[in-house]
Amino acid sequence: MSASMTTTVGRVKLTDLAPELLLAVLEFCPDVASLKNAADAHPTLYHLFHVYQNHLATQILRNELSEVYTHARVSFLAGQITLERFNSLGPNDIDIDEGVRKITDLKASLCNISMTSAISILRLHREVVELADVCVQDCPETLEQSLTPFRNSLTTRRPSRSERIRIQQAIYLFEILRNLCNKMCVESDKTPTYYADTYLLLGELHLALLEHSLAPWEMYQVIAIQAFFRRALFGFERDEYRNERVIPGFLSYGIHFLHKAICTIDASKRRNFLRPYEQKIIGQPIHALGVALSRGSRNNWTRKQLKPLDEYKPFFSGDGFGIQMWMKIEAEQLALYNANLQSNGMFDYEVTRLEGRLDLWSAALWDVSRWEDIVPTLRHPMPEWWFGIQHHCDPVDMTFHLAKHPDMAWMRQENAVG
Repeated sequence: MSASMTTTVGRVKLTDLAPELLLAVLEFCPDVASLKNAADAHPTLYHLFHVYQNHLATQILRNELSEVYTHARVSFLAGQITLERFNSLGPNDIDIDEGVRKITDLKASLCNISMTSAISILRLHREVVELADVCVQDCPETLEQSLTPFRNSLTTRRPSRSERIRIQQAIYLFEILRNLCNKMCVESDKTPTYYADTYLLLGELHLALLEHSLAPWEMYQVIAIQAFFRRALFGFERDEYRNERVIPGFLSYGIHFLHKAICTIDASKRRNFLRPYEQKIIGQPIHALGVALSRGSRNNWTRKQLKPLDEYKPFFSGDGFGIQMWMKIEAEQLALYNANLQSNGMFDYEVTRLEGRLDLWSAALWDVSRWEDIVPTLRHPMPEWWFGIQHHCDPVDMTFHLAKHPDMAWMRQENAVG
């Protein structure tokens, strides 16, 4: 090749690149820490970072959080969607449907997140990840009991990535619904009309959530994660009515509090840590979060005829294994209906027993491959591994009973966390 045909290419400087190309480079940073390091590497990059800070913070947060980005973002913004107390939900007050739709509105919002907000979201995410890790490790345990088949399942089938992601998503959904219901309570010494209206409003809330914001398998996942929180806080060693009186109040404190109580405080010191909070909760109306994060009344959403999958509106649409597990759970419940138990008075007992055992497993959190470990424990009447293991209670019946009978003996005679 002749010298005249030789082309000399000079060194390309960073400042020679178009700003759009440099911005695209910054957008590919895997996490916020990498973005800050890249911005500090050159004045041109720092200028772009400063000008497009909110855009970059949003994109990098999406890169870093991946499957839980939308959950984390809506959870951070969910303080904007708190409904009012049940007894103030009259014709002229906030509509439940309207309030629940705000979850969908936040999810669809395209507004960018500031860097300060992104850092706050990442702090919460670290707590969510640590809670999820403890759940994977300790889910088969209460304070003084252990479900052996569950422990064996997690030992022989190590938790998968999809299970860990599902647990994180469930914790975020719990936090979103906790914010939505944070002002709701069930008050004591009210008229029968008040309790009837509150019962109906609870049903409206569940149906609105399932119509506008969540798919049923996601609601089951929220129920499953709060079942773990309940076990981790108090186990089953105390009177179940006492637990139901105070645990919704503890749950209402949210992820920051639960992280401290479950991940930071040693289990041997947890009751002493909770004691002053419990004394405060007992002096307040019963928080409604326990009934809100439940299967609701008997003829509510868990008793509805299943629809084709494409007619549901899931918060997150990429959880095939979670959907398959939900279908297994629904099939197990459907078998009770087909067994004609209503005619001999056993139906309510069998449904309660089944739901309690599913909650002990936090079944909706796991991949469908774990179902073969779960199902034998659902069908045996009382095998060895159930001796001494109590079931989760029915929060709706117990909450309304507590509200109608505020002077139960244990309330007058026992100290908090007795």
